[in-house]
Amino acid sequence: MKPRVGELGASAYVSGPVMRFSEKYMMFRRVMWDSPDLARRLYFTPKHPKADKPGYTLLDMAFRNATWDLERDFGMGNRSGNAMLTAWERPTKGEFAPPQGLKLESPDPAAMSLAVKKVARFAGASLVGIAALDMRWVYSHSYIPAIKNPFLGAAIPDEELTNGQERAIEIDPAFKWAIVIAVEMDYRVSKYSPTYLSGAGAGLGYSKMPFYAALVAQFIRGLGYRAIPQGNDTSLAVPLAIDAGLGELGRNGLLITPRFGPRVRLAKVFTDLPLAPDKPLDMGVWEFCRACKKCAKHCPSQSIPHGEPSEDIHNVSNRPGLYRWAVNGETCIAFWEKNNSASCLNCIRVCPFNKPDGWMHDAVRWGIRRFPVANRLFVWGDDVFGYSRRGNPARYWERP
Repeated sequence: MKPRVGELGASAYVSGPVMRFSEKYMMFRRVMWDSPDLARRLYFTPKHPKADKPGYTLLDMAFRNATWDLERDFGMGNRSGNAMLTAWERPTKGEFAPPQGLKLESPDPAAMSLAVKKVARFAGASLVGIAALDMRWVYSHSYIPAIKNPFLGAAIPDEELTNGQERAIEIDPAFKWAIVIAVEMDYRVSKYSPTYLSGAGAGLGYSKMPFYAALVAQFIRGLGYRAIPQGNDTSLAVPLAIDAGLGELGRNGLLITPRFGPRVRLAKVFTDLPLAPDKPLDMGVWEFCRACKKCAKHCPSQSIPHGEPSEDIHNVSNRPGLYRWAVNGETCIAFWEKNNSASCLNCIRVCPFNKPDGWMHDAVRWGIRRFPVANRLFVWGDDVFGYSRRGNPARYWERP
């Protein structure tokens, strides 16, 4: 049965009791305590470039690594949260600090929503939506890795990998709203997945996420209200983004947006500033994904299901009580390590919704929404035009 996403948002995918989920079971965290040898190879062993393999050369690696720099040193939303730019309480300082006790009284929710979106878009955010905060999508606990050794490539003791700490996440009930920010990843480099080049698109997205979230949070704090900026930490981004009207859930487990498809990264900000929520979208993704299956066919680790959606789960990194295509994070992250790049992005590259702007692409999106009977024809056309074909990584550095 097709979920009524346009009416219910992310709740449309709920098929049973949904308990809050500890962040320790999120695959990026879980590998730290559950598969320490894999974690060492994936995160703490220097990757050696391959001079004779385009997309994996030193040039490509340096490019990818540089794009992650802001997130690695200042963002922290991909590793722990509530620190640096994503700190829950980071006061404005110096000449930028407002007078003590100053607060915008009786703010109009619609006007504040417009203002928040305007600030985020001014900063460079690609999409912004607002949802009522559904606590089912907030992690029950954060997971803080116990890594003390700061040197990449140095021996990491077992206890540092396996002795991370869970901390209960408690959100004041006054935080009623979630602002969700989508960051577009570059279309051109996505064509070179699963190489370092496509990893640069992901890295730049992650480095932009804490910048946008922190800036919006500081704007809200400057009005006298509270804000909790986030990257991947604190809550699940995709269901909140669905509730905020930014897109629908795809077969690949990612948010599918109308303009960028799955080619986005998501940041969030919780706040007690009164806001007006956006309406969820129904853009025909569910029926299209049932007909398409390209992400499943092109997944190197075959982690994406080929069949119909169901309540089935693979392991503890999938939440029970949901009706959707559950992705196997274990086999996915194992390929990342095998790929020597800690990323893939094939499921983004081959998705027919992953297109640049253009009248023809807009017409197809309209057709998917209005005429689902033609979905197989649209998939055939995507193949004919070769959109899912991987680009030649050797040519990336040849062009201006």
